[in-house]
Amino acid sequence: MEEIERMADALEAWRRFVRALDEAGETVAGLAGPDAGVDVAEGFRYVLHVLADQVDRAGTRDSGRPLFLPGVTPVRKLFFDNPDTEYDIALISSRRSYRIRGDRGTVPYLAFCVYGANTGDGRPTRVTNLNDERIAFGPDGSFEITLSPEARPGTWIPLAPGAHTVIARQYFLDRARDRPARFTIEALDDPGPDPVFDDARFVASTRSAAAFVTAATRVARQRAEQAEATPNRFAEHRGHGLYGTPDAGYVICWYSLEPDQALVVEARPPRCRYWGVHLANRWGQSLDHRSRTTALNARSATLAPDGTLRVVVAHADPGEPNWLDTAGHPRGWVLFRWLLTDDVVIPEARVVPHPARRTGPGGPT
Repeated sequence: MEEIERMADALEAWRRFVRALDEAGETVAGLAGPDAGVDVAEGFRYVLHVLADQVDRAGTRDSGRPLFLPGVTPVRKLFFDNPDTEYDIALISSRRSYRIRGDRGTVPYLAFCVYGANTGDGRPTRVTNLNDERIAFGPDGSFEITLSPEARPGTWIPLAPGAHTVIARQYFLDRARDRPARFTIEALDDPGPDPVFDDARFVASTRSAAAFVTAATRVARQRAEQAEATPNRFAEHRGHGLYGTPDAGYVICWYSLEPDQALVVEARPPRCRYWGVHLANRWGQSLDHRSRTTALNARSATLAPDGTLRVVVAHADPGEPNWLDTAGHPRGWVLFRWLLTDDVVIPEARVVPHPARRTGPGGPT
């Protein structure tokens, strides 16, 4: 009888999960407007990306042997991913102790950030962040970090009650030149074999995935709808959200352009470890950066002699430096990251006729 009840619970969890996916699809399909075709198609894909992420996490959620897995890839994107950042994610328990070992590489920035108290509704989580300024590296770039509830000698990250995730971030300025950091995580004690993936674990993981997919879709839609009220205007995004880093100053803008318009963005980048700007769709996914220029950083952008940055967001090449290609998205996000700075600069933005439309015999006017 008990086994039959467990099977019934698993079936009911599956049905709830399917209903959650259907509700997320309705949230996506409920969009209206001239761009609904692109937004809805990408919205359905976004739901699948969130689901794929949750399926990966479920594979290690109850394991005593954590594993760093890619948080995003060049084609599976989430939560305002940065094209210049690699995110590796491991699920942990605040009741255990772990060790991260690795090699620093040559990337401009490396950090490990522990998250806890996941609210699931877009409110900030609690974080403990350790960046490369506070990591002890050997002459060969090797390092070792301990994560545990109690203090340990050496480089240590405290695990507060409820800590459940550690995200490793490394930022690149030039992926062809920067050598990535490499690292692994292991439990300090012998965790023994992982529990069998039985019906109880299936029910728990399915309920968690369903709740996360529902919240992620709802929050993404609401965030864009709120931003549409003040288009083409930058503002600082205070707080780090669910999985942001406290080391970054985030400045965002909802752009809205007609086919014959462009958004000219100007700023003087502050002194910082890294800065970058990129475009994202309604759902907070970076636009295609494999075949188009949809992102720039301190290495790839061209600055004026006085240090001013001028970026042109447009549907077609304006014939100017620092063009960000909207990739067929009349509306979406522009996002700046100023990393490790005391000066979060708010860029100026203005909508202008597309520069190519104003070109005369002598060139742009």
